[in-house]
Amino acid sequence: MTYLNFRYELEPRGDYAFIDMKSFYASCELLARNKDPLHDLLIVMSTTDNSSGLILSSSPMAKKRLGIKNVDRKWDLPDPAQNPYMKELMIVAPRMRYYIAKNLEIQNVIRNYAADGDILWYSIDEGIVDLSHSLNYFVPGNAARTEKLNRLSQKIQQAIYRQTGIFSTVGMSNSNPLLAKLALDNEAKHNKCMRALWNYENVSQKVWHIPEMTDFWGIGQRTKKRLNLLGITSIEELAHASPELLHQKLGIVGLQLYHHANGIDRTKIQERYIPKNKNVGNSQILPRDYQKEEIQVVIREMAEQVAIRLRRRKAQATTVHLYLAFSKYEQQPAFSHQMKISPTDSTQQLTDHLLYLFHKYYQGGLIRQIGVTYANLTYQNGMQLNLFEDIDQQIKKAQLDRITDQIREKYGFTSIVHASSKLDYARSIKRAGLVGGHAGGAGGLDGL
Repeated sequence: MTYLNFRYELEPRGDYAFIDMKSFYASCELLARNKDPLHDLLIVMSTTDNSSGLILSSSPMAKKRLGIKNVDRKWDLPDPAQNPYMKELMIVAPRMRYYIAKNLEIQNVIRNYAADGDILWYSIDEGIVDLSHSLNYFVPGNAARTEKLNRLSQKIQQAIYRQTGIFSTVGMSNSNPLLAKLALDNEAKHNKCMRALWNYENVSQKVWHIPEMTDFWGIGQRTKKRLNLLGITSIEELAHASPELLHQKLGIVGLQLYHHANGIDRTKIQERYIPKNKNVGNSQILPRDYQKEEIQVVIREMAEQVAIRLRRRKAQATTVHLYLAFSKYEQQPAFSHQMKISPTDSTQQLTDHLLYLFHKYYQGGLIRQIGVTYANLTYQNGMQLNLFEDIDQQIKKAQLDRITDQIREKYGFTSIVHASSKLDYARSIKRAGLVGGHAGGAGGLDGL
């Protein structure tokens, strides 16, 4: 069988299940309250005490009855006077440690069906399993591999539900991981059994007829616009486009999209990619608009917090980047500046560089979001000394950083804080118990 230049009979094949936990955070919260994950109304909101809270997860019935979706804001909720189902809605804050514990339960269930090397988690609620080596063991007999994969995927769904009460959706493929992911996103979530199977044999019927280009893995609004400018308005047109043109206009990403549109993916999930030079950073949306004096305190806090993570990696930064987004009442673009520096992991030096960027480029205005990134990391051993500073003082500062890190590792981040972090508008103490930027527990460095 041949489509264009591809001979699918020569492409690698495996048996894959892409598993997604249905409305994971909301389902966990409903189960904790002895409620039904599919029929009760609940949303998990980043902050429940003000109108700026972001909806992180909605139960299926909340989406259906209230017309809301994830990433909506609290003000997007319908008026209770106009929608009677608002009376049934539960609004709760996230508990990230609880969700992580549930995720570990689910991972342990899946380990009963595949080796650890054949399981790859993409996020806390979604992962892929290569079932090629275990398919015949769990589903013996002479049935076709498509039927065996469907039966085993159903077994896994049932096992997850029995153990945790969580419903799961599964995209399946006897071809490759990409087709399993596309089956999950575009069909399985709409099927009553919450499963769907896509293979090389139905690329033209399934993949090419995905109705919206942004529903295709790897295509966002920006990429869609670039493709539209090339006259490509559908996945089928992308599959039949000139690979040379796509490479010329979009680089290697264009070739990747061309192959994916034709159902080609030669990924082996057992071959894990480990980036050699990853940036370290953190960002946060502030609870209100901050003025100049206040934001300087937050810059100092974030400079220190990200420096802790840098030293954990035994890395040094050679670039610092400061990002500030202004209040919706300000008529100016976001602030984004960076500078090259000598390799360092010193909290004091990194803080000084970030404040230098702030004072040099900040022209006034209320600030609502901040991001700090240390980039172009090096992993050299030893300490980079500055010949223009006292050597003994440099060594003492480095030792102080490391001793402070050790104390915080043992007793929690808030065991040692700067006096400025006690100010009402400071953020480090309030954020010390966060996990992944959301409420999760107290006392550690998890949320930094």
